[in-house]
Formats: sequence, structure tokens, C-alpha cells
Amino acid sequence: MLVGMQFSHFMVSLSMILMSANYLAEGNYISKAKFVWKHYTILLFVAFFALHILGLLWSTDLDYGNHDIQIKLPLFALPMAIGSSYKLSVKKFEWVLLFFLATSLLSSIIGSAIYFFLSKPGDDYRLMSPYMSHIRLSLMMGVAVFSSFYLSQKTVQWQRLKIWFIGMGFWFITYLLMLRAMSGIVAVFTAGVVLVWIISTQKKMKHHLTVKWLLLVFGVLAIAHVGFQIHQFYDIDEISPETVNTHSASGEKYLFYFDSPKVENGHQTYAYIAQDELKNTWNTISELDFDGKDYLGQELRFTLIRYLTSKNLRKDKEGVLALNHQDIWAVENGIANYRYLDAKNINNLIYRYIWEIHNYRHGYNPQGNSLAQRFLFWKIGLEIFQGNWLYGVGTGDVQLAYDAKYSELNFPIKEQYQLRAHNQFLTFGITFGLLGLIYFIWMLFSGFREKPNSQTHLFIGSFIIMIVSMLDEDTFETQFGITYALFFYFLFLYHHPSKEELETPAID
Repeated sequence: MLVGMQFSHFMVSLSMILMSANYLAEGNYISKAKFVWKHYTILLFVAFFALHILGLLWSTDLDYGNHDIQIKLPLFALPMAIGSSYKLSVKKFEWVLLFFLATSLLSSIIGSAIYFFLSKPGDDYRLMSPYMSHIRLSLMMGVAVFSSFYLSQKTVQWQRLKIWFIGMGFWFITYLLMLRAMSGIVAVFTAGVVLVWIISTQKKMKHHLTVKWLLLVFGVLAIAHVGFQIHQFYDIDEISPETVNTHSASGEKYLFYFDSPKVENGHQTYAYIAQDELKNTWNTISELDFDGKDYLGQELRFTLIRYLTSKNLRKDKEGVLALNHQDIWAVENGIANYRYLDAKNINNLIYRYIWEIHNYRHGYNPQGNSLAQRFLFWKIGLEIFQGNWLYGVGTGDVQLAYDAKYSELNFPIKEQYQLRAHNQFLTFGITFGLLGLIYFIWMLFSGFREKPNSQTHLFIGSFIIMIVSMLDEDTFETQFGITYALFFYFLFLYHHPSKEELETPAID
């Protein structure tokens, strides 16, 4: 299971079958039934799976509904197989974490090697996650961070490796930042801040007030940094029709679109455009035609105009000739801003998000934009929910409902970008209505009745990562996502060693 979650859909499915078979082979069904009845969190998850089957009754697309039920099988299998099985000993629990850390470390090394040694400047940073979505991987890296620090502090038999666990924890944080999955970064750092705050309130921790002040300062600095990036974005060069140069150095009259809100790095995009010079000069330095497409399938002329603007070059003969070989390669490969060549700089990711929001606010098509698309997904999702708030559209018809809304838009969205809510709460609200959404939230938080394990740092940390990820991701809508979330939810809720077990670990 742990290997499959990092590398293979097939191994996830196979391990689910093997875990279920082992659960049945264990026997002791009466004892397990009593345990499940007493710990009704398990029942709530199993019942939620049953609701998906029931939701087929008011669905029209049964093929999609059946596919969705297959993805949701972990809702039935993992709560039972992990939640009501015999509790793991301290040693076995720690070996599970060790194996998880080993697979996470291997995954991060492979991803880093691919990105740093096999990729080219400007290549997609998602290359660092070759086996799954980089967002899903970032969430698991967050759990790996907390698991590393747990093993460095809580275990007796692994104390000689304490420094190695701490080192791994910081490596996973580094890799998390390198993945540039903002959803994962926000989720993990939110969980980290909450955990540090909880730990600092414990009486046994010295300087707890200092720690809290440092957290507050860190938060203020992070917000201030984003604010500074926004301020820089809107520090835009002023262009006046009365003072502009009207002709290029070669004599062509410039085109200006003074009302256009499009900007790149503080420079107005649709200004100083010498269309004929731009076309003729580009066609002499590149094999890709000016009026054709770049390698990403975008209109090349727009990519070129944006790229020149990002470098504060005029869109004329001299501007094109000022491009070096890397710049030409970037334009041909659909990179529209020279800042995007440095994919490792987190400020460039922040800039991209600000640029997306800026264009979306001015009514531009958000397709292909990671953040701006989500605003459209949420807007459409809320409209669907409002029209089906009582019992939803059913298990199979969520995509059909979205498709119908996309067909009503006044701008075209390519089929590859016609996605669903990217908000797990909204998705289940659309699927099962308001009551189904309330049930889902109750189900997730019901685990906090299971004390003392629900108060452990591992459970709280992984729970916060899962919840925050659901705000802008459909975490339960993919096999990797739902398997990761439920595996650690029930592992930490029912198998985390008690304080007494940690002090006197059992001998297997």
C-alpha cells in the first residue's frame, strides 16, 4: 500500500485486495463487529460509501457513476481493514512509518533527479512528480515531515538515528517547496503552525510565549511578502498617447491598445507593436511561423508579444533581434514570460497567480490558468448546487451538470479544461445536496471522539493537511487522493501508540 501510494495505481488496487483478504482471513468477526459498533466513525465512512451506491438512483450517467464508485471503494475497505483490525504494536507502527519514509525518500530522490538532470530550463516543475499529481505528492510529503519528526522524538529504539530523522524532515520540507504545489504548501504549513502552537501551549515547553510570537511574526512577514509582490505587480509603466513614440526605428507605425489591462512585469502588453516587423523578423530567426502555434498549441504571436513585453522590449525588429537563443526557445515552447524560465523561484509562482487573478478580474478566459480556473470551477459549482441543493445531482451526473454549464459560457473552454469543482466540499454538495454535505463534514470530524489518539500530533497534522487540501482540490475524487487520506486517517486514529505503550513498548 505504501509503495503503491507513491508509485503505482495497480499496486494500490492490489494492496487493497490483499488487505481486505487478510482482514477476512483474521476471523474474529463478532469482536470486530462490536468494535465497529462502539467506534461509529468507521460506520459513518462505510455508510458514506453506501450513499454513493444509493446516489445512482437519481443519476442518468450510470457508467460514470459506476466508475466513481470504484474510486470510492477505499471508503468501505480502509475503515474496516485498518480501523477494526488488531491494533499494531509500537514496533510495527514505527516500522510502517519507516517504510513510508523510505518510499517517500525514494520518490523525492527520483523526482529531483529527473528535474535537475534530465529537464531543460522552463520545463514544467510537475516533472518532479512522475508517478502522480504533484499536489497529491505534496500532501504525502507533509505527512512524511510530521512522521520524521515523530520518530526523532517519540521512539526509544530509533534514538541513534534521531539526527537522520530530523534531516529527512527538513529534506521533505525542501522537496515540498521544490514541488511548488501551492495547495500542498499551504496545507502543510497550516498544519505545522497549528501543531507548533498546540505544542507551545503545553506547560512542559519552555519559552512558549516566544514561540507564539515567532509564529505571529512569521505569519505577518508571509502576508507582507505577498502584499509586496502584489504592489510590485501593479507598479505599471504609464503610457500616454501624447508622449509615446509613434514609429519604430525602422519606420513602421506602432499599434497601441491603451484600454487593454494586460501587463507583464509592470509593462503594458499591447503597446509599441510593429506588426509587420514583428512577423518578418521572427520568421527569420525561428522555424515556427509567426501566424502558427507554439509547441503548447497556443497562438505563437501572442506568446511572443507577451515575452517581449516581459523583458521590456518593444514589439518590433529591434526587440525580436535582442532575443537570445534561450529566449527564442522559450517562446517556441509556449513560455510567455522570461520569469517562468526560473521555475525554482517561489516569487515567480506568486507572480503567476497574481497575473491570473488580474486577468480573470478583467473578464479574460481563465483556461489553462491553475488558480484562475478554480474561480470559474467554484462559480459554476455554486450555480449547480443552488439548483440542486436538496438532494444533489446524484453520483453519476456531476460531470454532466458541469458540461451543461460550460456550454452556456460566453467564451470557449477547451474540453481538457472543463473540470469539476476542485473543492471536495462543493463536489459532495453538488452530488448529494445540503444534507449530504453536512453528513460528509460530520463524518470527517467524528474522529475527534476517539480519544486519546485524535489528540495526537500525527492525527491532527494529517487531518489538517487533508481538510485544507479539500478547499481547492477534490481529494477524494482520485484513487491516490482518497487512499492516502483514509490510510493515514485510520492508521493514526486507531493504531497510534498510547503514552504508556511508548514508555514501555511491547516486545513482539
